[in-house]
Parts: sequence; structure tokens; C-alpha cells
Amino acid sequence: MLSPSPLLLLLLPVLVPVPPALPGAVEVTRPRGVSLSNHHFYEASRPFTCLDGSATIAFAWVNDDYCDCRDGSDEPGTAACPTGRFHCTNAGHRPHNVPAAHVNDGVCDCCDGTDEYASGTVCENTCKELGRREREAVQRRAQVAREGLSIKQRLVQDAAEGRREKEGRLGGLQETRRGLELRVGTLRAAKEAAEGPERAAREEQRRRWDEQRAAAAAAQDAARADEAFAELDADGDGWVTAAELRGRPELDTDGDGAVSEDEAQALLGDAAPVDAAAFRERLWATVRERHRARGQAEPPPPPPEPPLEETPPPEEEEEEAEEEEEEEEEEGEGPEEELKVPPPQHPEEKGPEEPPPAPPFDAATQALIDAAQRAREELEAAERALKEAEESIRALEQELAFDFGPQGEFSYLYSQCYELGTSEYIYRLCPFKRVSQKPKHGGAETNLGTWGAWAGPEHDRFSAMKYEHGTGCWQGPNRATTVKLSCGTETAVTATTEPSRCEYLMELVTPAACHAPPAHEDHDEL
Repeated sequence: MLSPSPLLLLLLPVLVPVPPALPGAVEVTRPRGVSLSNHHFYEASRPFTCLDGSATIAFAWVNDDYCDCRDGSDEPGTAACPTGRFHCTNAGHRPHNVPAAHVNDGVCDCCDGTDEYASGTVCENTCKELGRREREAVQRRAQVAREGLSIKQRLVQDAAEGRREKEGRLGGLQETRRGLELRVGTLRAAKEAAEGPERAAREEQRRRWDEQRAAAAAAQDAARADEAFAELDADGDGWVTAAELRGRPELDTDGDGAVSEDEAQALLGDAAPVDAAAFRERLWATVRERHRARGQAEPPPPPPEPPLEETPPPEEEEEEAEEEEEEEEEEGEGPEEELKVPPPQHPEEKGPEEPPPAPPFDAATQALIDAAQRAREELEAAERALKEAEESIRALEQELAFDFGPQGEFSYLYSQCYELGTSEYIYRLCPFKRVSQKPKHGGAETNLGTWGAWAGPEHDRFSAMKYEHGTGCWQGPNRATTVKLSCGTETAVTATTEPSRCEYLMELVTPAACHAPPAHEDHDEL
């Protein structure tokens, strides 16, 4: 029997299949580790050119466990090249490539076990089971996508109807605002017109009241003057003389405790004696003020303190003080009555007398006041209605200006909030507004960012939201959150993480993110 040629021996590792590790393992019918799409580059009838074009070598050097190409394409089935890739056929599942360094390393990287053809490791072919699981997962995703897309279509319809309704409401509010602006202007003019007569009537009644009070005060002062005159006129002849004044030591002016002839003449002036009219005009003001000043300058001495060992309780002190005051009043009464002047009072004992309350307005004035008040109330009500209309207009204009997706499908999220609880925190997402975090066991809420913009890649811009300018971190940046959107039949926050300091990642499932499933996901092509 003829022995095989050296060239044939070199090609055997390349073209001849290796006995399978387990029954049912995949048979290799092309150079080991080469995908079907690249099979035409590996033809044994001609030299092999490296896939990056860096060199051309004899085909016998392919898979000879020596790296000749810089891209490792000459060793697809060995671990010789660091940059090489081994193709797993994985029949029944999804084919993929693994680093060439994983070939024959004792670990089964391909589900069909072809990467461990010479390591001695027995690899079970799990491709069919993995393929079945993936097909089921693909079918579930496709079913969710179809159901979510159906919900999304309803959301799009609702968004269109809602937008038309809001635009109609905005137009109505703008028309209402114009009417209210005119009404406010009219009512403001009416208020100003009503307040003029009201103010004049109030001032007139106040003037009359001031005159009445002044007249009453003058009459009261005259009565006091007459009373003082009667007391000073000791002989009752209708005249107050210098001799009568000299008998009144409380009128002393030089502090010697007696009223001299000169002091009495100084009090009376050129006309002496004086009658009641002259007393009121010239002498009363001097007497009244002198007694007031004297009372302030000489306050009564405090009562003597009792011995320490006999200090009575506060109640007894008050009773004793009252008894002493009564005794002093009894001792002061005598045959010769002195001019009765109110005892001096300390500021802390009694403040200034409050003026008597003003009388009610007369009917005519009250009618003007009522009319002006009605005008003010009507203006306030119109201004309040105008403010409410303006606030509603601003809110609607802001909402209508938002980008809610190509067909407005995300608009239903605008007035909603969604929460997710963890062991420590409750995370709250209010789409298009803000994201926050609050400790479960008490503590202040932390702002994780306010609405910024859509942040998905250019081809799928509405797949992510960015919330920025949250509460600042200690010696760090302001908090920010990225919200990734995925398809689901319901709306919920499913996860929240902090991949880097002060940068949060939140996942939100929503029907608005659903798209029609790819055609291949509706068929079993694995």
C-alpha cells in the first residue's frame, strides 16, 4: 500500500473532519473555524491570500498552528494567532465567532462543541435546546411587540384627539382672555370712579367727627376750668384774688412750698382779681399745666418695705397697699378743700387715653362706600378670572409645544408619575418633568434631574430621555438621569441603577416604544 504524500498529510487537519466528541456532533466539511460566507476564500487548489491582503501563502499553511497573517485569517481553526476568530456553526441555534485563543482551551464556547475538537474535553451539543429557548423568547418578544403596537396605535389616536381638544380649548381660553381684559379695564375705570366720591364722603365725615370731638374736648376742658375756679374762689364771690391763690401751696412756682404775693400776681397777670371767664382764658392753662408738671416731677414715694422676717405673700402686700391708700385718702379730707387734680400716673401704669370710636357712617356715605366696595370686588373677581385663564393658556401652550414623538404617542405620559421601590429608596419618574429619589425610612427628597431632551441615538432618538441639573453631589456634579425606553404592554419603571457617581440609569417600559417586529422574528429561522 502506497504511503500518502507529504502534501496530503498537511491538508488532512484542514479538510478532513475530526471524529465527533459526542454522537450528533457537527461534521466539518470546510476548513475548520471558517464561516460559510468566507468559505470561497479557502480553496485548496490555490494559494491562500490573507483576508487583510497582507500576504499570500501556500494553502498547506492554513490551520498549521503557525500564524502567518497579521489578521490571523490563516489560522481560523487553531489558537496560533492572537487576533484570530473561530467560527461556531452551531446548527440549530445562532452561529457566532469566538476568539481563536479559546480554541482547545478546555472550555466549551460553541454550543456544538467544535471549538474543543482536540482538547480532550467532552462538549455536549446544546444548540437545539438553546435554539428552542431563543425561538420561544423571540416569539414572546414578537407577541409583546404586536400587542404593544396595537396599544400604541390607540395611543396615537388618543393623542391626536387630545391635541385637537387642547387646541380648541386653547382657542376658547384665548377668546375668554380677550373678553376678560376688556372687562378688567371697564371695571377698573368703574372702581376708580366709585372710589372718588367714597373718599370725599369719608373725609367729610371724618372732618365733622374731628370737629365734634374737638368741641366735646373743649366743653369738657371748660367744665374742668369752671370746677377749678369754684374751688379756688374760696369765698364764693365770683372772683379769684391773689389772697385766695396764696392759700393754694400746690401752685408754688419757686419750690419753697408757698405761694408768695409776687407769685400770685404773676399767675393773675395784670388783671386782678379774675372772674370765671378770665380764669378760663388766661389762668386755667397755667394752673392745669403746672399741676401736670408737678405731678410728673414728684411721683409718690414707694411704700416702706416690711422687715425680711415678716414679708407677707404678694396677696397680703396688695391688701396692705390698698388699706394704706384708703387711709391716705381719709387723712387728705379736711375743712379746707384743695384743688382736686388727678394723681400723677407712671407710663407703665396707664397709657394714653384711646380716642372714642368713630360713629357709624351716615346712610349717604355708607351707600357710596358700599358701591365702591362692590366695584372693588367685581374688579378683583375679574382679575382673578383673567389670571386663571392666563395660567391655563400657559400650561396648554407648554404642553402643546412638547415633542411627544413622531405621532404624539408619548403624550399620555405627560401628566403621569411612576414609582419603583428598592430596599432603601423610592424612585419617582414624572415624564417630561423630573426624576426624584426619597429614602424609604424618612429623609428629604433628592432631585435626580429635570427634563432635558430626547437622548436616543440618531436613528432611534425616542428610545431614551435625559433629565439634567438635579441636586448637586457633595464635591461632585449635579445629578442626572438617563431613562431608557423599551416596548411593553404596560407602563412601568422596571429598574434603576447608578452606573457612575451621580449618574443614574432608569428603565421604563411603555407601549409607546413598541415597533412592528422584524419579519424574521415571525418565522422559525434558527
